[in-house]
Amino acid sequence: MTLGQFATAVGAPPRWVLNSLTSLGVPRRYTDELARRLGLAREIHLATGMPLKRAFAVAPEALAVWPSEKRWVVTDEGGLVSVTVDVERYLSTYATRLSLARSFYAERQRGRPRKRKRRGIALAKWYGVDLSLVRESLKRTPEERLQTLDEAVEFFKTVKVIR
Repeated sequence: MTLGQFATAVGAPPRWVLNSLTSLGVPRRYTDELARRLGLAREIHLATGMPLKRAFAVAPEALAVWPSEKRWVVTDEGGLVSVTVDVERYLSTYATRLSLARSFYAERQRGRPRKRKRRGIALAKWYGVDLSLVRESLKRTPEERLQTLDEAVEFFKTVKVIR
């Protein structure tokens, strides 16, 4: 997976992804599992204001409750604040972004694209030559083609050029 695909799956700009992975101390191996975890951590961080490091630490707990539970709830130590994550909805959104990343941001091949060399009839067709007469001529036998050429020579001998 490339950085562009990974960022699309996470739902963030590539620069945010690079800065977040650096601040979290996570190696840059762009995998589906890391994208799912980082994407959920980003959602928790944006919705609650929880620091990204803490959100990244609790994201695996939230992802682990699915499919037995659809929602994940965590409360702080004092019991004053609770965060509820609709895990099923997040995973659905993540699957859509992952599909988008894989279908529209496919990996490119390295190097310059190869130029297709056109030769023969393909080159003539590319230049715009009408090949219908050539094809009709090739349907005839060699003797018939020679006879046609002889007739053309006789015709050109009789033509008078006016200047």
